[in-house]
Amino acid sequence: MHTRRTVRELRDKVDKYRAMARMTTDPETARRILELTDELEQQARDIERGK
Repeated sequence: MHTRRTVRELRDKVDKYRAMARMTTDPETARRILELTDELEQQARDIERGK
């Protein structure tokens, strides 16, 4: 269960940060936020796969 909760929390962060990236007017900041969301999504996938 801990794993599922961790994955859910990571994906919640991804959703939150993607929304922030859409709201920001600075393209560089938006790009960095989206890079972070990609990393968080990859972490969630790795946890699901047991890596």
